[in-house]
Amino acid sequence: MLKTITKFASSCLILGFVITFGISNTAANELELVVGTGGTSSAAFSAGNGMSIASVMHGKGIKIYSYGTKGDKDNIKRLTKKKRAINLAIVSAKGLAKANDKQKKGISGLIALGKAKGDTLLLVARNKAPKGVSKDKYSLAISEVVRVLKNTKAGKIIKNEWRNWSVSSGVSAFTAAGVKIHKAGL
Repeated sequence: MLKTITKFASSCLILGFVITFGISNTAANELELVVGTGGTSSAAFSAGNGMSIASVMHGKGIKIYSYGTKGDKDNIKRLTKKKRAINLAIVSAKGLAKANDKQKKGISGLIALGKAKGDTLLLVARNKAPKGVSKDKYSLAISEVVRVLKNTKAGKIIKNEWRNWSVSSGVSAFTAAGVKIHKAGL
């Protein structure tokens, strides 16, 4: 009995030490970004999952978390509202074109991801940095997202999740929708 208690106490002590001192600098400095995708059976959700995996394997200083939403309208609403905030969203070109002018001012276009059901899927970003994150750090994180998505190895990972993955600038789609392009997207 005493031996069991001693092992348990030493395990707790070691665990406490690891939790307190074992967090690496890189893990502590990573910016966690949430991408709104759409329903769990959608192409956007598959692309978001692939982006999440790719960000862990190839991203530096970022982690992308995929978040299932109700679709384009919900993603745009969540990007532009404070309380239901996501940082990135995958939306269709048609869905983005339907956003109102106020919503379009709050987001920037990053990159075209591919086609689903005949419509181009676009990645857009929230213009405002999350609470407690500087504008510069947020801008660098968005640039890193674009770098990861253009990476060939990351593209293979994402293509395993969503076979229609085909990255392009999407300039014409963003221009047609009336959304400005983020400086990282150029």
